[in-house]
Amino acid sequence: MHRAAFAFLLLAAGAAARSAPLTSAEVDRMMVAEWHRARVVPAGSADDTRFLRRAYLDIVGIIPTADAVRAFLADRAPDKRARAVDALLAMPRYADHWTDYWDDVLMGRQMRAAVVDRASFREWLHGELARAVPWDRFVTDLLTATGRNSPGGAYARAAGFDAPADAARPEGIRVNGAVNWMLKYAQTPADLSGAASRIFLGVQIQCAQCHDHKTEKWTQQDFRRFTACFAEVRPVPVDRGKVRGVRRIDVRDARRPLLARRARPGAEYLTAEPAALDGTDFSASPNRRKALAAWVTAPGNPWFARAYVNRMWAHFLGRGFADPADDFRESNPPAMAAVLDRIARDFAEGGYDAKRLIRLICGTRAYQLSSGPARAGDPENHLWSRYRLKPMRPEALVDSLVQATNLRPVLERVAGANLDRLHFLLRRQFEFLFDVDEETDRPSYEGTIPQALLLLNGNLTNRATTAIPGTALAEVLAMDGGDAARVEELYLRTLSRPPTPSESRRWTDWLAGFPSDAMPGTASGRAPTERARGRPPARARGAAQDPLARVGTRLTARHSGPHARACADLFWALLNSSEFAFNH
Repeated sequence: MHRAAFAFLLLAAGAAARSAPLTSAEVDRMMVAEWHRARVVPAGSADDTRFLRRAYLDIVGIIPTADAVRAFLADRAPDKRARAVDALLAMPRYADHWTDYWDDVLMGRQMRAAVVDRASFREWLHGELARAVPWDRFVTDLLTATGRNSPGGAYARAAGFDAPADAARPEGIRVNGAVNWMLKYAQTPADLSGAASRIFLGVQIQCAQCHDHKTEKWTQQDFRRFTACFAEVRPVPVDRGKVRGVRRIDVRDARRPLLARRARPGAEYLTAEPAALDGTDFSASPNRRKALAAWVTAPGNPWFARAYVNRMWAHFLGRGFADPADDFRESNPPAMAAVLDRIARDFAEGGYDAKRLIRLICGTRAYQLSSGPARAGDPENHLWSRYRLKPMRPEALVDSLVQATNLRPVLERVAGANLDRLHFLLRRQFEFLFDVDEETDRPSYEGTIPQALLLLNGNLTNRATTAIPGTALAEVLAMDGGDAARVEELYLRTLSRPPTPSESRRWTDWLAGFPSDAMPGTASGRAPTERARGRPPARARGAAQDPLARVGTRLTARHSGPHARACADLFWALLNSSEFAFNH
């Protein structure tokens, strides 16, 4: 019997003895004990503004508004941080943000297949997350999904610009966006089993596809038996001939799938006896996928809850207990294993409630530490003695830029009915350059020249820092209270904090050197000699074209004098600062 199978039985036997619900304070006590043993003195606590910004980015994928920061600073209640987390979890943007996250994890950034309806898959994801479906139910729904991949229709819908409705088809087959994950691996069933094991169990078995693993216990037979659990999936084409957009496919389970008599990818797994990673045999099961899903999500499974907790810990604190976040193995033991096991047990006993787990993590001392250096020990920050700096996810960077600059009204006026398409193209442009794996521990983060150029000279930043009516800069320039109030407003909108006294003095003194009388300027509100324009760099193969290349050519800045341009340059500098681009 595998060692994991024995552990499975022990956990299952103890599942009935439930513990009291875990609290953040209890996690803190366990971590303090670990720090004490390692002679680590952690950093101090983060201030309110940094905590709020961090929670916004991690939970809903966008920075807070200036008004939200002011309200949080004015709140003197001792539980205001916990209440802020609860408010974020209740926002509609929660489902939007985690749809982006899981779409990236499950489908990847660059994925093209004629039978995969990405919009339908995202709609399914969003529905599961909006309904707060427990994680075990979510995984079961995905692993056992049957139905039609897409309602078909126009190419724009298939490309993701108009999400399809999940309605019953005239043929009696229901559109189920979840099947698109299976169809992604229609030609590579071995990749499906590898992805399922890695994402849902944190176990990387793909190295055993061709040979027994050289350093771990997994054998090629283990891999074949696990892959055989998916061998009865049968994709049945609906559309014949040429199809514009996504080709409709019905996904079913069949005891004699199409692979049985054809030399197609995955045929070698048909003769293997289906089994779980601990050796549990599913040969007699009437439905292999359902049997596998029940095993994966069982309370006694030694990997399932730990894998999800580890992934979420990595998302919120920058590094998982095991790193990479999806690689549990004997040669890669987790840090603070007892803490991981206790949180995982609570997650399972609490009904695999993702929001409950987020509340727990965000309430811990580790999550609320400053990103400054630890006072002693832990130089590599493997024990979370300080908050780990994280670059914003690409979609969060785009959404935060648009929010900080209040560019959305301008985009609505220019794009009209094509606003969703424009937003999609903006995100794709940033995803191409800013696709950073935030869950793998790195000693440092180094931006690239194309990333810097996109922020410094890209049309999104330059259009957004123009005093076009309705934008943030136009509102700031129209404020009462003088330059000190303007500087504070720009800091709150971008860095989610007021300026320090020295920053306020520096910038107000600098702005005082520019006369406020209006004088002719360019349509963008800047003299052509300001900021190196130059020709944009040659576009790399596969890069998205600039979707804002023509936006703003018909719009004129309301303020174009030297003082207005100086305020615009300050705004531009704040948006291009590392403090804006990082979650800290």
